[in-house]
Amino acid sequence: MAISGQQNILVGAPNESAGSDSLYDAFTKTQTNFNTLFGNASPNLTFASGNGINANTNSNTITITNTGVTSLTAGDDSITLTSSNGDIVITASGGGNGGGVSNVNVVGAASNARITSSGGPIISSGTITIDLANTGVTAATYTNPTVTVDTYGRVTSISNNTVAGTVTSVGLLVSGTGLQVSGSPVTGASDITITNTGVTRLNAGTGIVLSGSTGNITVAAATAGGTVTSVGVSSNTLTVTNSTVTTTGTINIESPIGSSSENLANGAAANLSVTASSFFTAGASTATLAAGTAGLIKTFMMVADGGDMVITVSNAGWKASGTGTITFNDIGDGCTLQYINSKWFCIGQNGVTFG
Repeated sequence: MAISGQQNILVGAPNESAGSDSLYDAFTKTQTNFNTLFGNASPNLTFASGNGINANTNSNTITITNTGVTSLTAGDDSITLTSSNGDIVITASGGGNGGGVSNVNVVGAASNARITSSGGPIISSGTITIDLANTGVTAATYTNPTVTVDTYGRVTSISNNTVAGTVTSVGLLVSGTGLQVSGSPVTGASDITITNTGVTRLNAGTGIVLSGSTGNITVAAATAGGTVTSVGVSSNTLTVTNSTVTTTGTINIESPIGSSSENLANGAAANLSVTASSFFTAGASTATLAAGTAGLIKTFMMVADGGDMVITVSNAGWKASGTGTITFNDIGDGCTLQYINSKWFCIGQNGVTFG
């Protein structure tokens, strides 16, 4: 800063007194200037900063900065300031949801059998910790447990129970016939279905009496009679078919005179009720022979040859199974067959071809 009262010394040209102060005046002014300078010099060498004040020296300039509060502004209507600088009194008023403070000065939390609290009451600031009350149940993994739960959903007691067995799958096996099992084995949640594939119900027909409808049932004839189990017919002079009958059926008896032969037409089935089948061909012809009955004899003869006759035979004895063929290609070709063990076997032939 500038110091007032400085004395100016007048200095003339060299070796000239004109316009110059005398030596006395010059020393007097110098003395006055020194006295003024020392009289205005500060006794302190440095500036120290404190709370809220920062002092910074740069060359001959000392800068002092306020680093504390520079101004105060009331945030809402609940805050009142007595001034914007100097000694300021801050007052809070109001409360509730308006943003101010209420008259509450102590906050606490009550504990009961379900809730515990700690850290209260709070008079100025702090944290209240709220937790669930301990029910005494030990934290663990329980097997097949029995659990008690109160009305608030808390587990108040729990205990293990013994699990019997370690079965991981269940299956069913069928012994004998008449039953069928599906869905077995069961390894989770599922069903096993058992079906009766045998007799599901018995109804008494004409002449039959049943002892019951389920369980062990006895089937008996309704009227008394004999104990015949089969009927058969044999003859040395008559042709007998469909013998023997063991349940129901018809036994055929034919006279060999007049009705013992037939003329087998093209595309026809051989008559099992006659012994002989003869044929006249006018071109390629076919015929069939069905399965016979035990002991039945059948003969075939080509009377005129206008083309081959091929007879397809069911249950042919010269085949491992199924049908076979007999081919007649010349006049006089003939064959005699007998039905034995459910097959037609050749017991005599002339000029035919088996296939």
